[in-house]
Amino acid sequence: MQRVPTIANLSDTIALRTHDGRYMKVFNTDGGLQFRDRTLDDNARFIVVKDGYGRVSLKGPNGKTVNLYYSSNVMCSEETGIWFEVAYLGGPWIHLIISGKYQGVGSTTRYLSSDRGHQTFNGSLDVREKEDPSCWFLVENLD
Repeated sequence: MQRVPTIANLSDTIALRTHDGRYMKVFNTDGGLQFRDRTLDDNARFIVVKDGYGRVSLKGPNGKTVNLYYSSNVMCSEETGIWFEVAYLGGPWIHLIISGKYQGVGSTTRYLSSDRGHQTFNGSLDVREKEDPSCWFLVENLD
């Protein structure tokens, strides 16, 4: 995997899909995230916020930002959120990498996964310590 310090391949609004075509969506009022179905709708549209240092944050259709809870659960329920590093894997495929100052992460690198997080969070995505196929996302630029 090669990390590329540019985010030029992401437009201002994107959708993320898994290898089997399921879209990441905000699906409840608590900001729950899941890769639920293969339909691109408003719940799958995320605004890309760029920090000028090669990282991005994602603002969901609910107006909230994708955030990390307890080092392994990701939801879309806060005003401020995670800054992801984007690793391009070839073509439209990426990893979204979490590293740095987040609670429980420390100096380790974590990968956003399309798998469900802990059920306590009522709809969260998991975070992995090692990348696997659930951490590969296809980017659809929507503007």
